[in-house]
Amino acid sequence: MTVLAAWLVVAAILLFGLTLHRALVLRLNRGVNPSFRDGTDLLLSGVLPGLALVGGLATALGAIHLLRVEVVLPLAALLMIWRRHDLLGTLVDLRDLAMAGRRATATGNPFPLLAAIAFIGLACVISVTALFPAGSADAWAFQIPLAQSIVSHGGFVTPQIGSNFYGNIPLFFNVLFACTLLFVDHWLAAGLLNAAIFLGFLLLLTSCAHRWRAAGLLLVFFLIAFQPFFTPGAAVPLTDLPRSCFSVAAVLYLWRYLESSRPSEIVSSALVLGGAVGGKYTELQMVGLIGLALLPSIYRGKLSFSLFLTCLAAFLSLAGYWYAKNLIVLGNPIYPFLFGHLGLSDQWMADYTLELGRAFDPANRVFVTDLTTRRGWHDFFFIMHDWFLDRRRYAIVALVLIIGGLIASAKRICVLVAMTAAMFIIWYAVMFNHIRWATPAYLLYFSTAFIGASLIVEKVTAMRAAQPGGFIFEKLALVRVGRSAVNGPLFALAVVFVAVAVFCLPAVRFIHHPERQPYTWMEPGVMDVLIGRQKLDDFLGARREGYIIYRYVAANDLRIVFQPFDTGSTLYAAAYTGGRDKGWLLPAYPESENDVDAFIERNHIRYFIRVTEKQQLLAERIGADKFALAEKTISRMLPESTLLLKDRFGWELYRFNGFPPQ
Repeated sequence: MTVLAAWLVVAAILLFGLTLHRALVLRLNRGVNPSFRDGTDLLLSGVLPGLALVGGLATALGAIHLLRVEVVLPLAALLMIWRRHDLLGTLVDLRDLAMAGRRATATGNPFPLLAAIAFIGLACVISVTALFPAGSADAWAFQIPLAQSIVSHGGFVTPQIGSNFYGNIPLFFNVLFACTLLFVDHWLAAGLLNAAIFLGFLLLLTSCAHRWRAAGLLLVFFLIAFQPFFTPGAAVPLTDLPRSCFSVAAVLYLWRYLESSRPSEIVSSALVLGGAVGGKYTELQMVGLIGLALLPSIYRGKLSFSLFLTCLAAFLSLAGYWYAKNLIVLGNPIYPFLFGHLGLSDQWMADYTLELGRAFDPANRVFVTDLTTRRGWHDFFFIMHDWFLDRRRYAIVALVLIIGGLIASAKRICVLVAMTAAMFIIWYAVMFNHIRWATPAYLLYFSTAFIGASLIVEKVTAMRAAQPGGFIFEKLALVRVGRSAVNGPLFALAVVFVAVAVFCLPAVRFIHHPERQPYTWMEPGVMDVLIGRQKLDDFLGARREGYIIYRYVAANDLRIVFQPFDTGSTLYAAAYTGGRDKGWLLPAYPESENDVDAFIERNHIRYFIRVTEKQQLLAERIGADKFALAEKTISRMLPESTLLLKDRFGWELYRFNGFPPQ
């Protein structure tokens, strides 16, 4: 029921955003004929700018502490009444899209039905994986607490959470998370909003195809959705993937503007770019890249000054608040970098800067990132090949499509290729910490490949019109004749049946021979949950340390539980039990060995968790001194304790029966 409630909230937010975006497009494109391509294009391309508009409105409300249900609902209702014609137009576009798919299927075109099945299937799979609490501590230490803090305060405070660093960074996507948590107080709602952003990006990319949107969506799924780099994190309540989607969407809207010259396209680019920059400082790079790409249009006078001011206003309405707040409150618009770090020590800042300036994995620190040297460029191309191309069929296909697009129309795709190369270079030279920081560049790489495929199709279509003959075109004509000889709907349904059967064949094989995972884009074990071979709790208990322990603690409301070995214990316990911490765990330590008995009595410890494996790793993680104190405390209680539960990772939960009377 929580999944259904969360999707209903997300759907309402999407409809609200689509309505606002439709109104904006019609206003901006007055005098342009046609003002938009068609209703389907408005739907496919409107999800992300619609969410950007919702986020901008929520930011404005949060700035004056009115981001509350009793304010949001009446305001949304008033806006929908005001824009009722746009709301009706959006609903009509949805109906027309469904009817167009039905007509295409009736004439024997299987692609709309295949695209719909693929899209719904992916949404269902993501909905199931959204039920798996994120394994990253960042989600529970920062992202969800930030959104919950925005909800509890009805807006923004300084700092938003206890951390001076994370409490003062741009929070645009946390505001979007808060919009869902207002109505469904569960981290799942934030995860499904992320999923909607990812799916909305796929639809936007599909809309860039001029002729073959249904078939294009299937290619988008092949290039992006059906691979392990992006989809497994689609419903995780972190900001990396949604920020990347917004950032790359800004480039796609720029490309659409260069293709059509419609004002709404470049304003939409400014909106989603404002969302990306309002989500993280690193996306400021995209402002410079898009500005460089627009210089020729500005120089030739194609981008009017009034339209430029409109774009600037759209961008600042989403990104400006966070930087202005930090400038006014902390004296540094990009706090805590470059211009001061009030509230953070010089030593902390020096350590953090050092950490950001090198690869997280020590094995990757051998690579030279200085691109002013020959060795730097050698290592750059090695990383490009080894991390992004080698043994990755999706990336190889994408490279072929990009090259094909350059051959078909270099002038129309060169901007995308240049920006992709620039983003990879910036990532390697400045942000070579982890591969996930290259997500925007890699996402733009596959997006450029899809645009290349679209240009190839246009080129082939033009060649066919100019030269109707030829072996390939004759064979295609024979296929069309054969299709017309069969009943249209039957042909479409037959093709869909065969395609679905081929796609599901690995899953069917997996049911009978579960030696290997059927799909690389699924986390290992997910298919077992989908087919009912394994329950979700059993799946998480088998793959997440402490899961069954924390679930047992919450289910029986055990207090106080001494847990000194997991630095994120309170965060994970909350994540595994709906997102709230009720004070079950005590992650503190005694002051010294002489303080052990008093520490136990002072904190009313009645349970404790003991970890019997990977003790050397635990000692390194929490520090040798703290590890020794924890072991001393547990050894003091162990003789008077009863084992309650044990998991496969060596975690044991004990009940402490109290010290014997003296």
